[in-house]
Amino acid sequence: MFFGFQLTCGMMLLYYGYTVMKNPRVWGDQGRNAIKPENFAEYARQNGLFFMKAGFVICIVGALDALGWLDGLLYVLLYVFGLAFAFVPLSRWCKEHEGHAWPWRHVESEKKRIRRLRREQEEQQAGEDPEGPSQT
Repeated sequence: MFFGFQLTCGMMLLYYGYTVMKNPRVWGDQGRNAIKPENFAEYARQNGLFFMKAGFVICIVGALDALGWLDGLLYVLLYVFGLAFAFVPLSRWCKEHEGHAWPWRHVESEKKRIRRLRREQEEQQAGEDPEGPSQT
């Protein structure tokens, strides 16, 4: 019965990936802060290709599961190597065009950025006045 869920998820990923490849605006603003503006349309297309390949792998595994051909180890190997195969072109593209191999870089939240800046300001102020406030 798990194969029905896999087929559904796989088909959704296939459709989403195809849609993003044809119209990068569907991707939205995900990752826009971490990617150079001139590369964003191609970044969205590469992500769409990844999702399309990942959806295809999930559909194939679900179809094989429905036929009853999968053993537990084979099941895991298909997922690991299939998704890795889908991920490699996206990672290579990011390495060539963006200078980093991980396509979904962590972007610091505004709250954490403000805390970090305040901490740096406090350290600078403490470095300028090592004796602390004078009491007269």
